[in-house]
Amino acid sequence: MSMTNAPVSIKTTTLATIQIVTSEMTYYGPIILLVIGIFGCMCNFITFTAPQLRKNSCAFYFLMSAVFELVSITFGLISRFAADNLGSTLINTDPVYCKLRAYLVSALPLIATYLILLSSIDRCMSSSVSARLRSFSQMKIAYRAILVAILMGFLSCIHILIAYDLRPRCGVLNGALSIFDGMFVVFWLGIIPHILMFIFGFLTFMNIRRTKRRIANKPSENTGSVVEAQR
Repeated sequence: MSMTNAPVSIKTTTLATIQIVTSEMTYYGPIILLVIGIFGCMCNFITFTAPQLRKNSCAFYFLMSAVFELVSITFGLISRFAADNLGSTLINTDPVYCKLRAYLVSALPLIATYLILLSSIDRCMSSSVSARLRSFSQMKIAYRAILVAILMGFLSCIHILIAYDLRPRCGVLNGALSIFDGMFVVFWLGIIPHILMFIFGFLTFMNIRRTKRRIANKPSENTGSVVEAQR
């Protein structure tokens, strides 16, 4: 009898242990992520506000990205922690808060991602051999580009205010809106910006190689000119 009940007892103990571990991770995980995220953003603030970087357009893109990352991390994690562990029912009882939270936790990281993309474009422009392209790497261009990125980020997420509602819990509505929202996250927030970052990163690498070749060829050209002059 005891031999028969032993596997059942072990299985019950294992399930109880898994539940305890899951509960602890749900409670402490967001706290750890919040601390690490805030610490990382603070380090970015210190780095990109250094006197030698204050007029650097690429550093300014990173700085603004860190601002949106900080707001996204603090709002998203604290609101989720309150709902999961502090008994807050606002997310599942107030349709306005449900829509607003879903909108912000999508729009804020989206803007942060595209600001990093702008920094990679800026590096590509600044490393170009073309003076015209290098002229795009300056603060006045950065101000305008950041404003466009912010507006684009908030406007592109407008559909979330329609797609999310209480059903009875806060979530995306079924049907075409659900499919569109899933595709939006995969492509607009995931695939497209990261592919563009890779492309502009590769172009920056090629620009640097091209510049190094030009610098390496200059001494031989100067030597040839001196020899011709001596003749």
